Amino acid sequence: MKSRFQIMREIFTVPAIHLLFFLLSSPVYCDIIISASKNEFPATYLKAGKWHGMDIELLGQLMTRANRDYQIVYQPFPRTLLNIQNGSVHIAPNLVKNKERSVYMNWIGPVRVTCIGLVVKKDDQNLHVTTTEELINTAKLKNKKLGYLSGASYSPSFDHRLVNDTDLAEILHFLPDNAQHRKMLKLGRLLGYFQDAFEVRQRLLDEEFASHYEGLALHPYRIEDSCTGAYFGVSKKLDREIYNGLEAAFQAMKDDGSFVEIHQKWVGVDP
Repeated sequence: MKSRFQIMREIFTVPAIHLLFFLLSSPVYCDIIISASKNEFPATYLKAGKWHGMDIELLGQLMTRANRDYQIVYQPFPRTLLNIQNGSVHIAPNLVKNKERSVYMNWIGPVRVTCIGLVVKKDDQNLHVTTTEELINTAKLKNKKLGYLSGASYSPSFDHRLVNDTDLAEILHFLPDNAQHRKMLKLGRLLGYFQDAFEVRQRLLDEEFASHYEGLALHPYRIEDSCTGAYFGVSKKLDREIYNGLEAAFQAMKDDGSFVEIHQKWVGVDP
């Protein structure tokens, strides 16, 4: 049996990375808990222990205007969706609005337009793929799968096909983080992976983030019907008065030009 000293020593020698993850994923009490991805530049990203991004800046202004305390935590995307449903997480940014999520979420936005594209190796940038059918056939021909973010929703038609078309389901490789898909793609274990085309374009233009995509490219293919708005999803468990205050704050930002300024800063054009 371990002595009390041995147990305490093990507790206090937990690797720093594990302690950081615990702190990032463990909310403290405040009005609003926001679950954000730490790797979705320029929407939300973590750098030197601080949160940055277009959505982070927008949310900060919304909370200030609505006079609400808030905390941003990182949780894997599938867990975020579960916690939005049970109310332990109140807001998730950078979401596609759909019928299924609208059962347990209200919405603020859209904050920008998004289309879901395909990241591939540069050698495959000119693959003749314009439809999902051609994508399935190409993946089968090359005997490689495509990375798909667990719990993601990219378009109603694609979601429906994912449930009902075994050919599509069989070529997908599900993981909770696209950073893992990027590593697998570079190793040649995937044909490509799906990601917000806007985010990928912005990363390729950024000096720091472009290095993460060395040898990779954005293919012209876009998932059918995926060009839609990116929203803040708000748990329906959150008090309605708080939600109404946040929605009013967003409208005020649109009216006074604050939203346009942030959109221009991160996207480069007017909304």
